[in-house]
Amino acid sequence: MEDWLLQPPRGMNDWTPDKYYSLMTIVSRFSKVAESFGYSAIETPALEHFEVLKAKAGEEVINEIYYLKDKAGRELGLRFDMTVPVARVLSYRRDFPRPIRLYYVSKVWRYDEPQFGRFREFYQFGVEHVGSPTVQSDAEVLALAVKALDAVNLPQLTVRVSDRRVMDQVLERLGINTARETVLRVLDKRGKVPDDELVKLLVKEGIGGEEARYLVDVANVKVPISEAAGELRRLSISDALISYVESLSSMLSHYNAVDRVYLDLSIVRGLDYYTGFVFELYTDRIKLAVGGGGRYDELLKIYSGEDVPAVGFAIGIERVMLALGEEINQQPPIDYYIYPMDPKYYELGVRIADHLRNIGFRVILDVGKPSLRSALEYASRIKSRKFIIIGRREAEGGFVRVRDLETWMEEDVAVDKILK
Repeated sequence: MEDWLLQPPRGMNDWTPDKYYSLMTIVSRFSKVAESFGYSAIETPALEHFEVLKAKAGEEVINEIYYLKDKAGRELGLRFDMTVPVARVLSYRRDFPRPIRLYYVSKVWRYDEPQFGRFREFYQFGVEHVGSPTVQSDAEVLALAVKALDAVNLPQLTVRVSDRRVMDQVLERLGINTARETVLRVLDKRGKVPDDELVKLLVKEGIGGEEARYLVDVANVKVPISEAAGELRRLSISDALISYVESLSSMLSHYNAVDRVYLDLSIVRGLDYYTGFVFELYTDRIKLAVGGGGRYDELLKIYSGEDVPAVGFAIGIERVMLALGEEINQQPPIDYYIYPMDPKYYELGVRIADHLRNIGFRVILDVGKPSLRSALEYASRIKSRKFIIIGRREAEGGFVRVRDLETWMEEDVAVDKILK
């Protein structure tokens, strides 16, 4: 078989033990934080009906959906995030007491152009807080995201917050009737393309040159959230929205998170289902956002016909791993490698191995054939901490020889002592 066929499909990864344990360490810490906030885990099928996925995804995301037809001709697609599937589930499971707090660690798929930090198959950790319209729920979700990233010691974390209603009011005041989502998709490219190019893209969408430059200037506003009110007044934003941002800042101060949060009006998020408050999470280690989210008060109505407020976020676990590098390498060692020198000592080897496993150690029992030298070399290669030898002298004397593979020191330990 050709070598290229032995590699995973483009934009996807094989999770070998050297990487998988790091992934599981991050998943465990994220889940612990979500559980501490009272969120419960959820999972959904990888495949969704295509109509469900495209209902509020936006044109760019629809083009990235892995699309297929099953043998009955039904149109299906691989989920591109978990917010849409969760919204679908809650549209028929109306028995959950509200607000509903859910979290997930799941694979998602997007047929995007693979590049650094951008994959076609990747893991997301996220939460969905459904049924509450309050600023307190927005603050809780954002604080949970910050605490999750703190739990894995992500360095230099900053949060960039905005609100889609700010740009709505700016567009209304400018008398721009161009589709809101079109303008937001252009402004969402800020940082990826130069400002001059953004202006050209807006003009191409039918916006006057002066107005386009003003919109790009608005998108360049970035101040600590504690100073956001002044900037919003300068932009003639409504008192109600200014009051909301001030309340959000106050709530975040209760979580000791406000110092890392900035008002950044370039943050609009690319998905069409966002309706108001939005945010993205960054670290100085990589240029890409490691996560983001916001409020999507109209998504569940598409599926259930019921107005249900909701807010949530998702964090890309591979991007967190890229930012952490070797700092999160958590593959556990083998504690003991047990080597019976003759098959007749195998039963004793099993007894010792089972006992050590039952009290929490990782133990390998040699399955036969290699010489002592080969077994020692193998145990060293897999980074076993200790090597237990069971030979005739040891078995007859009621002890085993334990070699420390780091110091290479040996001692004889009574079998009864190990089993007790």
